[in-house]
Amino acid sequence: MEELLTITKLSQTMTILSSMVAPVVLILACGSLITTTSTRLTAVIERSRNLADELRALVRAEETEEKETEVSLLFYLLNKATHRTKLLQRALITLYLALGVFIATSLSLGILDVINPKRPWLPVVLSIVGASMLFYASVLLIQESTLARLAINREMNETLHYFKTNLKMLSKQQKARWWRRSS
Repeated sequence: MEELLTITKLSQTMTILSSMVAPVVLILACGSLITTTSTRLTAVIERSRNLADELRALVRAEETEEKETEVSLLFYLLNKATHRTKLLQRALITLYLALGVFIATSLSLGILDVINPKRPWLPVVLSIVGASMLFYASVLLIQESTLARLAINREMNETLHYFKTNLKMLSKQQKARWWRRSS
């Protein structure tokens, strides 16, 4: 009989531990997204600083025909980078909150299993809140990726246009062919 009691306690312990480990997959997903998002945020901040430096230098430069177009492009890119930074910051905050909620879910599963196994609603609610935050962070990251694509497309189109119109060594026919290939 004593062996049966020991096996039952071990079984209950394993059930508690396995239920506490279940949110670990979501915790790992949050951690991975936090790392990736932090890297993206760092890159966007660096890009914003470079754009601001280019804009300052361009404002100090003498007036040329291309200056207005370049200033317009830099303002557009800086605006997109600023918007991307805000989205990435909101995504990071949401991911950190989701991480905390999933950790709280894991803890509550263990505590409730030990204290009062008849109230399983708290871990379920925490899991839903954490998953919702993870989903919201994903939406923010999709929006940021779209802004990045728009900014890069505009920058590349302006760059291609600049080279198309200013490459003196190419004939008009070569420029037209190159432009069609690059668009």
